[in-house]
Amino acid sequence: MKLISLAVVVLLLLSCSGKSNSDYKNYGPSQVDSTKAISLDDMLLTLEQNPSADTFTFYAPIEEVCQAAGCWANVKKPNGELMRVRFKDHFLIPPKTRTGEIAYFYGAAYWDTISVDLQKHFLEDAGKSQQEIDKITEPSFELNFEAVGVLVKKLKSKSK
Repeated sequence: MKLISLAVVVLLLLSCSGKSNSDYKNYGPSQVDSTKAISLDDMLLTLEQNPSADTFTFYAPIEEVCQAAGCWANVKKPNGELMRVRFKDHFLIPPKTRTGEIAYFYGAAYWDTISVDLQKHFLEDAGKSQQEIDKITEPSFELNFEAVGVLVKKLKSKSK
């Protein structure tokens, strides 16, 4: 009986700690386990120490979301540069997802050469000016992340 009571107390404490999953919605083919998430900073440190590591669950505030369809999001690295999170098989999150909100990403980190055309496409999706788009003249080699699951804060519905 004591064991059952202890188990109930532990479950209640766990359910009350941290964020409420009811405030978040999972997108993508895989469920994100936010209890396994590390910070973006810790993920980058792990990659630096072990370049063969690739699968992570990390959290970070969303800086930008593709405004055309919600097919990618950007998060800010400690050095201020943005890292793009693409969504496997082009699943979508709402383009109106609020920036500044913490999101949880599950998937694989990888280095990739991004063509001039693709860089310009991403800027167009983000609603950037033609002047900024025209500045792109060379491919870039950058860290990317392909998410198979994203957990984001639910959008509040407008009341009538």
